[in-house]
Amino acid sequence: MEDRVGLDRAYGLESGSFVPEGDTLYVAGTKNLRDVWDDLKIPFGLTSWADRYQQADRVLDASPQIRRVGGHSLGGAVALELAKNHPGRNLQTETYGAPVFSFTGSDHRHRHWLDPVAALDFGAQTTLPENPRSYQKLGARKGGSK
Repeated sequence: MEDRVGLDRAYGLESGSFVPEGDTLYVAGTKNLRDVWDDLKIPFGLTSWADRYQQADRVLDASPQIRRVGGHSLGGAVALELAKNHPGRNLQTETYGAPVFSFTGSDHRHRHWLDPVAALDFGAQTTLPENPRSYQKLGARKGGSK
């Protein structure tokens, strides 16, 4: 499944987390006012206190087959935090427009050139988009679980 499809499905669910058959967990970005509040926790290192993180963490705990986490925006920050907090799982992350501050390069972090949310992720792969907040074109280039 392409990442864009998995993320679309995650956005369609109240929990914001979607696990298709396979080894990938997809985590949606900001969808409601609670998520906006949770976005403010990210710069203070409190991503694990966010509701989206708590929901995705429960899904991860209940799904031992997951080896990969993909997320957009808030979901990207959640994916990175899940990988950090579950080192024994060796989770691979694929993020799109994640609000992180980093100079370390990664082939698995993506951002659009004009995206204000991911502007400080200097290590992400950068592209020129039509819509700087969209993961659709970037997610179509990256495959998820097969």
